[in-house]
Amino acid sequence: MSKVNFSSVLENRGFKFLWINQALMQLAVNSLNFALILWVFKLTNSNFAVSALIAAYYLPALIFGIFAGVIVDILDRRKVVIIIDLLLGILILTYALVKDYYPLILINAFLINTLNQFFMPTENSSIPMLVPKKHLFLANSYFSLTFYASILLGYTMAGPVFNLFGINTLFIICSMLLFIAFVISWQIPPLKAPENGKKIPGNLLSFTISETKNTIAFVKGKLSVVTVMIILASIQGIIGILAVTVASYMERILKIKSSDASVFLMLPLGFGMVTGALFVGRFLQNAPRRMVIIPAMITGGLLFFIIGIAPALARIFNATDLPEQIPHLRYFFDAPSLSSTFAIGAFLLGVCTVAIIIPSQTVLQEATTLQNRGKIYAALGVLMNLFALIPVLLAGALADIFGVTPIFIGLGVIIFTIGILALRPGVFFTEKSLPYSWREFLGLGHWEKDVS
Repeated sequence: MSKVNFSSVLENRGFKFLWINQALMQLAVNSLNFALILWVFKLTNSNFAVSALIAAYYLPALIFGIFAGVIVDILDRRKVVIIIDLLLGILILTYALVKDYYPLILINAFLINTLNQFFMPTENSSIPMLVPKKHLFLANSYFSLTFYASILLGYTMAGPVFNLFGINTLFIICSMLLFIAFVISWQIPPLKAPENGKKIPGNLLSFTISETKNTIAFVKGKLSVVTVMIILASIQGIIGILAVTVASYMERILKIKSSDASVFLMLPLGFGMVTGALFVGRFLQNAPRRMVIIPAMITGGLLFFIIGIAPALARIFNATDLPEQIPHLRYFFDAPSLSSTFAIGAFLLGVCTVAIIIPSQTVLQEATTLQNRGKIYAALGVLMNLFALIPVLLAGALADIFGVTPIFIGLGVIIFTIGILALRPGVFFTEKSLPYSWREFLGLGHWEKDVS
């Protein structure tokens, strides 16, 4: 039996071209998203305006999410990728024409992310069609690695290009990346629906409702599937909150220009994600999934809490009267700068994030079938954006009222608590703690035996 390693996965020609396509698209999208956040903040000087922009990213999933999954499951996924690459390249170019008109920016963002709703279930449901099951974990590691490497490179590139050449140059670069992805996507092999002759039904609405019911019936009672869908959706919500608050946190807490956050914040965050993807793929592929996810959640919660209280700690340790209250304190403790502490925390958060996402994605793919995988990922997209939409809309206003540090503290407490509860659920709950319908849906009768 041949050894399973990273190079053996890349020998799969179809997967390799899908992977390259993903890398180019994600690089373009992440560069664009970060630049637009900076641009809208500069254009409007409003946190709520940034919240509305990010809401425009999330809203299409609530409207088209399940519908997109139904379409993906009955079409050739290769053709879907080709069409999306081309249309995204064109739409990104139009930003150069509408960038000074905030309402038009929101409309274009909505259209682009409507297309993205078809790309996510297409991409993720294509991986198991291209690679054997024994390569699935490493294939997901590759996709996670390139996804977060694109965040690292895209966010790092966006700020300097924005500062030096203007946002129009960034629009052109991102559009060209997608046109290159469009050319490469023709090399992906056909990825047709499994049922021969399956067509788009005449009554698409009724068919979508029927397929949605089938998806819910499939998920019902599958604790591992429900759990990882909620986990991945929650991560999306946290990312949305961070996107809303990052500009004001940079300028008001760290005293750094928001456009310089590309290098100062996103670089360590993205580097942590890349490092985490390599580590998880190399050393933890055979570990029980929950024993990778849960410690990462607990650690991530602690890191958010520490980042939230770091400004208060910095003020305490740098207080002029503190050495008199605690003799010789500064001889034994040289308080690190707040900005360097935040950068270290960002790196560790990146590691924790991929330690959650990679095994979660693998559980979802292993537990679903070829016939319903696209719909499951579409449902995941709906959940991810539903979990993010309301917090994103509230985050800007809450940050203006209470500041951004309480938001980090609250996130830390919630994530840490959930991690502790998930570590030993039987210690905190019994099967009869919830109504029967909830127990039946969540499968609580077997949750302590589920180690996926």
